[in-house]
Amino acid sequence: MNFSPDLQQAIEQIASDQGMSSEEFIVKTLIEKINSLKQATSHSSLPQTGLEEKDGILVFNTESLDHVDFNGLIAQSREESDWEQLKL
Repeated sequence: MNFSPDLQQAIEQIASDQGMSSEEFIVKTLIEKINSLKQATSHSSLPQTGLEEKDGILVFNTESLDHVDFNGLIAQSREESDWEQLKL
């Protein structure tokens, strides 16, 4: 493979630090990346929850919210707000 001089130097340095050849380091790195991608693909069918960044926006992934009556929640919130204002 033809790597840029900077990349080749980085590969050689890291490989040397880990006591392996450049070729061994490249193969090991590729295997780790392939395994990581396989795991990500196998988990993609499961519902994901948690925070992640997409296009500069912080997104909270949840399971489906189809069962939530958002109009009802908004109406309830408005009623509670009205009652709080009447108490003042």
